[in-house]
Amino acid sequence: MLVNLPLVAVAPLADWVHRAEQKALLKATDGLSQSPDDVLGDIGISRDDITTFAFRSPASRRRG
Repeated sequence: MLVNLPLVAVAPLADWVHRAEQKALLKATDGLSQSPDDVLGDIGISRDDITTFAFRSPASRRRG
């Protein structure tokens, strides 16, 4: 059965998903920033890359 959800019910869900993604990204960035340098070297990322990414605006993070 196909159910048509009103747009009003979908918009808060989309906002929640967006906030959840931002929170997960922040948690991952924070975890990486506390990792030892040899671990970061093993995965091919520098501490400067993490710091630069953390201070970029959300819009520029989405662009890559």
